[in-house]
Amino acid sequence: MENQKKYYTALDIGTSKICAIIAEQKDNNKLNIIGFAETDSEGVSEGMIQNLIKATSKIKEVIKKASDMAQIPIKYVNVGIAGKHIKSFSTHHSIGLQNNENEPIEINSNHIKKLETRSKMAVIPTNHKIIHSMHQKFTIDEDHESVDPIGEFGKKLEADFHIISANKVDIKIMEESIRRSNVKCKNLILEPLASSLALLDENDKEDGICLVDIGGGTTDISIFHDNIIRHTAVIPLGGDIVTQDIKEGLGLPRHHAEALKIKFGKALYVKRPVKEFVKIKGEGQREDKKILLDNLYKIIEARMEEIFEKVHQEILNSGIGEKLSAGIVITGGGSQLLNLKQQVKYITGLDVRKGYPSSYLTKSDIVNLEFPKYSTSVGLLLWDYVNSLGIANQNQDFSFRKSSLPKVNNFGKLVTERIKGFLKDDDLTEFKDENL
Repeated sequence: MENQKKYYTALDIGTSKICAIIAEQKDNNKLNIIGFAETDSEGVSEGMIQNLIKATSKIKEVIKKASDMAQIPIKYVNVGIAGKHIKSFSTHHSIGLQNNENEPIEINSNHIKKLETRSKMAVIPTNHKIIHSMHQKFTIDEDHESVDPIGEFGKKLEADFHIISANKVDIKIMEESIRRSNVKCKNLILEPLASSLALLDENDKEDGICLVDIGGGTTDISIFHDNIIRHTAVIPLGGDIVTQDIKEGLGLPRHHAEALKIKFGKALYVKRPVKEFVKIKGEGQREDKKILLDNLYKIIEARMEEIFEKVHQEILNSGIGEKLSAGIVITGGGSQLLNLKQQVKYITGLDVRKGYPSSYLTKSDIVNLEFPKYSTSVGLLLWDYVNSLGIANQNQDFSFRKSSLPKVNNFGKLVTERIKGFLKDDDLTEFKDENL
């Protein structure tokens, strides 16, 4: 009998984009993209759906387009979740193992499942729901630590778990939006976990590495060491806040601010002897405007510096900042700013590289997903696939340490004041004839 074809689907609901992907498993253990659709996001802010109707309309659009392209119906999707509502904490559980003769017995998968069940009964805020329960280490008979205790013998088995929870209302809104799009959510996955699947190999995770995914509404952090995830955080700031700073600081329409960021954006300001300008063509009754690029660079540098100071603080909070010998991987749409690697290295003191998703994917004539902005999307696609191959650790071995989400109540004021200090009248002595 001919083997039934296996398909994998992902739905990435982001602040800047929403995309759907369908892939078919090939005989060479690779995934071939057979359906893809992407659209600008609406109704989503800081990684969370704020307007159900607008978001649902966009989700329906990409699902239909991807399904039509693949010529197969989409029934289930893996969906990413992020946002400042995400919480994590540690918990500890134990079970007795001895038999009637009080002798140690062999540990099997049922013992692991029993501990996992107990971990999911952990006390969490009443308005939250557990989305991940992951063990970090096991202890046998109080003195022997083990990563995988199955097959070992003992009288008592203990395990440390990290629980990841999300706000029930935010989950409900996301699930309802997906339901109205005539599909079901198969797995709800924390976005930093998805991104790590697409970008990090076993050597990275073993040596110690920090993955920073800069999306439109959030910056997601995951830190690995000894092949175990040690720390995560979600910072509710991303590329969109940079665009907003440019819009307000330079007095531009949002689409012009975004275009300036993409075409000329730099994360580090270096004073140049020649002043360069960009001419913005006026719309409606607005006059043409000259923008000094130095001012643009200063605005971007200020916000990115603040974001990566928070990233650096999360690295320090992890307690293993000195063990990250593989450094930092930056990815996501916001990672494409020029000089960002240099800025991050300056702030953190760690080696920095950009991450490009490519593992397990064949070259596609439909779409090229080997861009940082698709890291989470590809990771969502790979979630079930990697597990089906029996490749190590993707679900069970993920584990977390507590991360406190940053408070940003006064953050906007701080950056605004810095921007005001930048935007003084400069002598318009030189003009670079660049039009936007």
